[in-house]
Amino acid sequence: MIDDTYKYDSVTVAKYIVALANEKRYVINMTKIQKLLYIAYGTYLAITGERLTDEHPQAWPYGPVFPKTRNKLLKVNLYDINLSDDSIEEIGRNEEMKSLVDIVLSTYGDKNATTLSEWSHQLGSPWDKTVNTNDFKWGDRIPDKYISEYFNSIIEKDNDSKE
Repeated sequence: MIDDTYKYDSVTVAKYIVALANEKRYVINMTKIQKLLYIAYGTYLAITGERLTDEHPQAWPYGPVFPKTRNKLLKVNLYDINLSDDSIEEIGRNEEMKSLVDIVLSTYGDKNATTLSEWSHQLGSPWDKTVNTNDFKWGDRIPDKYISEYFNSIIEKDNDSKE
């Protein structure tokens, strides 16, 4: 069973991901940051059994979305967010978080928003399972159970390929 506790505010995590992406000179936009946040959320959930953020991802037409984060960052110039931002200082001091975001960016940071959206729509993905349930409505929460199982399988495949 997945615990309902969480580590950080979703906007703070998204800002940290953006700051690190900017430092590594990756192109970033709102769709891409939503997908990178989702990947960090799923990876953290699979590894720890806890949610990374206070906000659950929802199923939107272009894939998983964290609406509060989207709304807070929509009018912000993402390229102005950097690692010296005081609001992300706590995450920057957490080695576990730095490592998680480094892994997410080294694996997915060079992908564009369209590629990441297509990836999130794959058959059998948490988004796909959610949108294909009875009585589905856009904006429904993607169940953590789906996310955890999916990211566990990705981590297992990745570990198998390294052996």
